[in-house]
Amino acid sequence: MFDDPQTALADEAPPTAAEVTPEQVGPAKEQAPTEQELALQRRISKTIREDKRHFKKAFEQMRSDMRVAMRGHDKDWSDDKYKANITGRHVKAKTAALYAKNPKAVARRADKIDFKIWNEDQQSLLMAFQTMQAAQAAAQMSQAQAAGDPNALAAGATAPEPQLPPGFAEARALIQDFQEGMAARMQAQRIAKTLEKLFAHAIKEQQPLGFKESMKQTVRRACTTGVGYVKLCYQRQMGPSPSVEYRLNDSRVRLEHLKALIEAQQGDEGSVADLEAEAAEIEAMVESLSAEPEIVTSEGLVFDFPQSTRVIPDRLCRSLEGFVGARHLTLEYLYTPEEVKEIFGVDLGKKFKPYLASGKLADDTSESYQHQSDMLDSEEPAGEQPKGDLCLVWEYFDKAAGLVYYICDGHEGFLKPPAAPDVYVDQFWPVWALTFNAVESEDELFPPSDVALLRDIQKEYNRSRDGKREHRRAARPRWVFSKGSFTDEDLSWLGTAPAFSATGLNIDPTKDIKTQLQAVPVPGVDPNLYDVGEIMADLQYVVGNSTAGLGAPQKGTATANSIAAGANATADQSAVDDLDNFLTAIVRGAGQILMREMSEETVVKVVGPGAVWPEMTLQEIADELSLEIEAGSTGKPNQAVEIANWEKMLPFIMQMQGISPQWLARETLRRLDDRMDLTDALVDSLPSIVAQNRQAQAAPGDPNAQPDAQGHNGAANGPAAPGGPAGRGAPMGAQSKAPPV
Repeated sequence: MFDDPQTALADEAPPTAAEVTPEQVGPAKEQAPTEQELALQRRISKTIREDKRHFKKAFEQMRSDMRVAMRGHDKDWSDDKYKANITGRHVKAKTAALYAKNPKAVARRADKIDFKIWNEDQQSLLMAFQTMQAAQAAAQMSQAQAAGDPNALAAGATAPEPQLPPGFAEARALIQDFQEGMAARMQAQRIAKTLEKLFAHAIKEQQPLGFKESMKQTVRRACTTGVGYVKLCYQRQMGPSPSVEYRLNDSRVRLEHLKALIEAQQGDEGSVADLEAEAAEIEAMVESLSAEPEIVTSEGLVFDFPQSTRVIPDRLCRSLEGFVGARHLTLEYLYTPEEVKEIFGVDLGKKFKPYLASGKLADDTSESYQHQSDMLDSEEPAGEQPKGDLCLVWEYFDKAAGLVYYICDGHEGFLKPPAAPDVYVDQFWPVWALTFNAVESEDELFPPSDVALLRDIQKEYNRSRDGKREHRRAARPRWVFSKGSFTDEDLSWLGTAPAFSATGLNIDPTKDIKTQLQAVPVPGVDPNLYDVGEIMADLQYVVGNSTAGLGAPQKGTATANSIAAGANATADQSAVDDLDNFLTAIVRGAGQILMREMSEETVVKVVGPGAVWPEMTLQEIADELSLEIEAGSTGKPNQAVEIANWEKMLPFIMQMQGISPQWLARETLRRLDDRMDLTDALVDSLPSIVAQNRQAQAAPGDPNAQPDAQGHNGAANGPAAPGGPAGRGAPMGAQSKAPPV
């Protein structure tokens, strides 16, 4: 959210194992680049600089918005003036309203027709089963007749063919088609459930910040700068097997111990020779264990959240959502030369352009290089800027060529051989943009942020409050007197006298002090001049927030406040919908990456032995399953309204035929925002607890004590009460009417 260099460095995840594999780092990178490679590198660098120059104004606006959201004022507003950061308060309130918890991913299979013959009509399936049952009955009857008549099966004779019902072949084909289609559906459901659990595990294991904290930061960036980004990559760490590593460490310890014994027993030739032989054997074991092939120790999906000013779209891009019209996309990283050598295996030496931690080019202040770094201008004079020790690395996605390039500014050659992206997604580049205020414009790609929309309101609010403070200072009481009326000592006391103090003045006691000291007329403070009511009304019009939404009491009728709250909820719901679409696009790409990259062993380790993991091609992965975000699963639900609506609908739903009790239980728990898992609690064909309790009640021995079994008269057939006929007694305390004579 803020333009903090340390935050920028810590927030951007470098392309470590997620993008650079050990096989791609080696001595080959030390070879001198060819002329063709240098020409390609210069062309790509020129393209990146042209894109940065094209979006320079937008990036400067983003950094200015960061400052306003952080401090509540622009650079031209002095720190000693009045300021109330309503912009930052709005960003905080909107972030809390839009994103409250981790999303729930649901794997959905592509909508397909799984049956070649069956038209998914239950009546036709029932008729097919009836036909098969009739055929089985005919076959059993034929076998019984043959078994009962010994003369029926003579030598060389065969059993009589059963009389099959008409349509038997069609019914058998339909049932077979039904069984194959249902098996495919069940397989897809198990794969979908496995994929859901893998994604839930991936967002749970995010480090160093959790997924929820990082996504809230992305939402905050979108509100502050107009756009937030998420990048997907896959990390795979290699290492020796745990058993091999244990044996290797044990052998090394044993070898070191033997070497110490050899040094201690140099006088005894026989024992030294034995120890040396054993040491040679252990050393051979260490070499053998070290040569064991490495295994995957850990792997998984990694979410990166680059800053808004570190993603450079193609200047021909027409929309940030999906990067429509873009031919390439660039991401910036700031590294030390040591980090570049560790990640890419390339020793830069002094052959790179040094940058400061702020991202500004350090050793060149000429106009020809100003467009290379569109950061804020340095306040230090030219020629006195500190030398930078960072290098700028560009990750350049070329969609037309299908390749990714890594370039260090000022260094000849690529840091890594051009190759296809390490992760596969439909849109080629694994980067997605989140915006809330998207508008249609032919001139501006980046939409205005909430901070930019509130800029004039923030300025006017600060000016109004600061003007009122100055007016209050100007309206303080002041006095005048005739020169010579008071001594210097008296004047000093009059200017600094504490409250309720008394002292003597060197004046004529016969003269009234009011005639000697007169108040200066000052204008009073007119509150109408500094009223901020209209300013806060503009806040409602511009960003859909109100003083009540910022935590301040709101004046007005209950109806007006309710209407304003409804308008705010509508605006927030639209933003939540944008956020759900953004997360759906991300998790769809995450599902494709998981199904392509994650090994079956890791899947079973994470999900359990019941996991089902397919081996698919890239096109099959894209066509078969897709992860989606359950609508509204990220926002803070209005539980009171949802529970009230559910209580009204539940009686009608329970009277409908075919409603699943498991579905009712899940929907009830979801509205209560409970995380209870019903998988272990639900058992098929088991009656409800209420029904079980009714069945467990012991039946009374006397039928007269069981009214339910006494016919349509019920309890009226019970034994007669004392003093009256059976079932005809008057109510307690009432007088029975005498029967007619």
